[in-house]
Amino acid sequence: MVRKVTLLSLAVPLFIEMLFFSMLGIIDTYILSRVSDEVAGGVGACNQIISFTNIVFNIISIGANVLVSQYIGAKNRESAQKAMVSSYVLVTVVGLAGSFILFFLGKAILQLMGVTANLLSHAETYIRIVGGMMFMQAILNLSTVLMRTHGYSRETLGITISMNLINVAGDVFLIFGFNMGAAGAAYATCLGRAAAMLMAFGFVRKNILERNAFRHLREFPVPIIRDLIKIGLPSALENICYNVSQIVISGMILYNLGETAYITRTYTQQIIIIFITLSISIGQANQILIGRLVGAGSFDEAYHTCLKNFRKAFLLAIGYGLIFFFFGGTFIRIFTDDPEIIKWSAMVLMVDAFLEPGRTFNLVIINGLKGSGDAVFPVIIGIISMWLVATLGAWILGIALGLGLAGIWAAMAFDEWLRGFIMLHRWRSRKWTSKALAVRE
Repeated sequence: MVRKVTLLSLAVPLFIEMLFFSMLGIIDTYILSRVSDEVAGGVGACNQIISFTNIVFNIISIGANVLVSQYIGAKNRESAQKAMVSSYVLVTVVGLAGSFILFFLGKAILQLMGVTANLLSHAETYIRIVGGMMFMQAILNLSTVLMRTHGYSRETLGITISMNLINVAGDVFLIFGFNMGAAGAAYATCLGRAAAMLMAFGFVRKNILERNAFRHLREFPVPIIRDLIKIGLPSALENICYNVSQIVISGMILYNLGETAYITRTYTQQIIIIFITLSISIGQANQILIGRLVGAGSFDEAYHTCLKNFRKAFLLAIGYGLIFFFFGGTFIRIFTDDPEIIKWSAMVLMVDAFLEPGRTFNLVIINGLKGSGDAVFPVIIGIISMWLVATLGAWILGIALGLGLAGIWAAMAFDEWLRGFIMLHRWRSRKWTSKALAVRE
C-alpha cells in the first residue's frame, strides 16, 4: 500500500529518526569518553570507515529510492515490485562482501588512516565486531528506504527508537556493568541493529511486497537492475568522494596536528551532526517528493517544490549557524573538560557557522537532482571540488599556512558554497527534466 506524502509527513519523522541516530552517537561518545578520550577517539576513527562502507551499501538503496519513487508516481506497481526484490538481492550480496572486508582488513585500513597506537587497540576491537556484522545495516538501510518511499515514515521512526533504546541499554550494561570498553559499545550496536533489521524487513515483507514478489527474480529483470545501478552508483559515488576526502583530511589532522586535534574533530562533529539533521531530513524528503512528481510527469511542480524546500532548509541553517558561532564551546563541555579541546572546538564551530548555509545547497538540491534521475552531474562536480577545493585547500590553509583546524574548516566551507551555487544553476537550467527513468504515459 502506498500513502500520500508531503514535506512535513516525510521530513518530521525523518528528522526525529536521524536525531535519535545522532543522539545515539553522542551518547556512545559520551559513555566512551567516561572511560577515556583514547577509547572515544578510537571508536570515532572506526565510525568514519563504517560511514564510508554504509555509503557503498547505499548504491542500491539510493537507486531503489529514486526508481521506486518514480514508479509510484507513474502508477507502475509491477515495476516497483521488481525493483524492490532486485534491490534486496543486490544489497545482501554487497553487505556480506563489506562485512568480510571490514572483519579481515579493518586494522590495515585504520593504520592507513594514520590512527596512532594509543587509539588503534580500541579501534581494532570495535571495527572487527561492528564491521563484521555490517550486512545487517545494509539490509536495514534498504528496508527503511522502501518504507519511507511508500509513506511509512512514522513506522521507520518507531523502529529507530527501538534500536536506539536497545543500543543505549547495551552500552550502559556492557561498558559500565562489565567494563568492556570499545567491545561493549560494539556488541550493543550490533544487538540494536539486528533487532531493527528484523523489524524493518518483516514490515516490508508484510505491508509493501506482494506475497509472491520474489517470483520476479526468475525473470532476472536486467533493465531494472541496470537502472538501479545507473542512479545508485553515481549518487553513491558523490557521497563516497565526500567521505574519502574527509578520511584524507582526518589523516592530515592525525599526522600533522596530533591526537588532541583529532579528538577535537570527533567531539565537534557530533555536535554538528545533531543540528544539520534538520537540513538532511528536508533533503531526503525532497528526494522522495521530486521522484514522485517526476514519475507523474509534473516537472513544473517538481521545479518549484525543490526551490521552496531549499529556502526552508537554508533559513534553518542560518539559525543553527548563529548558535554555533556564539555558543559552540558550551556544547563541547558535554564530552570533556580539557581546556585545549574546548578552545579548539569553539574556534572550529565559529568557522562552521559560515559553512552550514552552503552545505544546505548540496543537501537539498543535490537530492532533488538525484530524485529526478540526474545523478551523474553532481558526482562530476563533487570529485573536482571536494579534492581541489576541500582536500587540497585543507592542506594549504590548515597545514602549509599553519592555520590548523580553522584553516581546514575554511577550505571545506569554500567547497560547500562553490558546489552549492553550481547545483542551484543546474536545477534552474531544468536539464534534469530529460533524465527521468519512469514517467506516467
